[in-house]
Amino acid sequence: MPGQWQRRQAGERRPRTVPVCAGPLGEAVHLSRDERATLIRCTRQALDKQGFESVPIVAGVGGSSTRETVQLARDAASAGAAVGMIIPPAYYAATLQQDSSQIEQYYIDICRLSPIPLLLYNFPTNSAGQDLSAKSIIRIIENSPNLCGLKLTCPGRMDKLEQVTALVKTNPEFLILDGVMHDLPAWKEFGGHGTVSGISNIAPSSTVRLWNLCCVENPSLEQQKELREVLNVLSKVDTVVMPLGVRGLKYVLGYLHGYGRGPRRPLLALDEMSGKAVTDVLDELLRQENRYEEEVMTSESWTTA
Repeated sequence: MPGQWQRRQAGERRPRTVPVCAGPLGEAVHLSRDERATLIRCTRQALDKQGFESVPIVAGVGGSSTRETVQLARDAASAGAAVGMIIPPAYYAATLQQDSSQIEQYYIDICRLSPIPLLLYNFPTNSAGQDLSAKSIIRIIENSPNLCGLKLTCPGRMDKLEQVTALVKTNPEFLILDGVMHDLPAWKEFGGHGTVSGISNIAPSSTVRLWNLCCVENPSLEQQKELREVLNVLSKVDTVVMPLGVRGLKYVLGYLHGYGRGPRRPLLALDEMSGKAVTDVLDELLRQENRYEEEVMTSESWTTA
């Protein structure tokens, strides 16, 4: 399944990104079980209506217990998701960190019981500080045939990337995704396959252009310069918006597209001063987006970014 994300059939019409539902910035933790399924189902219907029936959906299915997470994976599969993405449960984080075999077994059990392939998502900021070591990740991979990839938004990403790529080099279907935009060129150089980044919701065309530039073999000086320029603009916005989490992202989406700017309680919308700090960095990004939008929409390239 994951390998299909990177391949393009002749004449097939596809969007430039794989949709992720109920991810860390999708407020899944504040949604009911039915709401999560509805979100996935509506995304599937929207894609199919636009002619993208073969495009897979990745759905966040992490819960607070093994039983809940397995049920969420089953719900996601029934609603049309092709792959689940699982962040470590946060509530008993301190206890889980006393013995790493607990979180390892958590992933092994869920992979064994899930009806769809799964991505392990290591994101300490949103899982009460839990940071899976390369050793734990490798143990999970070795014992979980249904694990199809990783997303790493954590300290030591490059070291973990190097160790994991050495382990899975004989399995080209296994995806290793980054979660930090400014790492993307190095991520690609050291064997990573793409990114799932919140900034892509704000700047999809620039994100795709950056990835396509990262994929150029023997780039010209002009292409190297363009890569640095695109990355610089994206990184500026990423630095301001992403530390604010879903509050910052929803504010920008509301500002640009008229969506609701307020997150679900207990989170509160940004105040006027914080909102202005966010919108002040958008002008350069919007100019870049306008520059690349038509180019990306007509491009034959395909990326997981």
